Amino acid sequence: MVLAAGQGKRLQSGTAKVLHQAHGRPLLDWVLAALAPLSPAKTVVVVGHRREQVEAFLSGRGVASVVQDPPAGTGDAVRVALPALAGCDFALVVPGDAPLLTSQSLHRLRTVGEQEKAACTLLSAVLTDGGSYGRILRREGRVVAIVEARDATPEQLAIREVNAGVYVFDVAKVHPLLAELAPTNSQGEYYLTDVVAAMVARGENVIGVCLDDAEEMLGVNTREELALVSKKLNARLVRYWQERGVTVLDPETTWIEAGCEIGRDTVLEPGVHVRGQCRLGEGCRVGAHSVLEDVVLAAHSRVPPLTFFKGQGLCAAS
Repeated sequence: MVLAAGQGKRLQSGTAKVLHQAHGRPLLDWVLAALAPLSPAKTVVVVGHRREQVEAFLSGRGVASVVQDPPAGTGDAVRVALPALAGCDFALVVPGDAPLLTSQSLHRLRTVGEQEKAACTLLSAVLTDGGSYGRILRREGRVVAIVEARDATPEQLAIREVNAGVYVFDVAKVHPLLAELAPTNSQGEYYLTDVVAAMVARGENVIGVCLDDAEEMLGVNTREELALVSKKLNARLVRYWQERGVTVLDPETTWIEAGCEIGRDTVLEPGVHVRGQCRLGEGCRVGAHSVLEDVVLAAHSRVPPLTFFKGQGLCAAS
């Protein structure tokens, strides 16, 4: 279940929040790609603001969508979407604006939940400054509640373990609790986080799984955050190709998008951008500050510096 109904007001855009591009792909596309290796029986995306854009993006992907209208919080979004997961025993809930989430972390969350027979398993992270994230409350090491930052006491705000907004729920156990949620908070919304305390009160097992890399939980609410996650996604891909025999002379200024393939012993000089569906053979050398987009290069090709090369066309940059 992917929560993608948010307005993204601070992005100041006519584009749906989850369709903003991070490192060459929509935020929602990154999330769906992380889910794919888990082979979910069903995938449903909760849409709302500019839903026609999101539904058009999802067309032909074998993914269902449900509409949350009006937006009334994460708890309401899950309540609206749960009927679309009929026949499923467990539901994995993820935000649609978190492109750094990895399949490995999601698989680990699901596995721990299965082993512990948990009614709810949630991802958390330890941050130096918890900022606006919900705080994880524990008693004797066990998760007992999540309190949103805007509703937290000063003592609770000092807690460094925060909620990543990713959960696995036992569907039969979460369903009645969603109906009991009330908007008794400063935002007047139905918080999914309130389900955690309700489960604990009923004696259910709630497990917190802490991310090894806290950066995975980063979401996007501003243009600044969009640039930040794009940079981090790029660093992952640059490192990926370095580990496979590609020389990147200046990782900080080199851009490699996810759809590209690069042969070993290829050298990318500083400032190179490799975009779209590029296919670079082995032993190529791409000159400094060149931009390649949807290009196929034979092995041992040489691209001069300051070149724009798209498809089959070659154009010297001005």
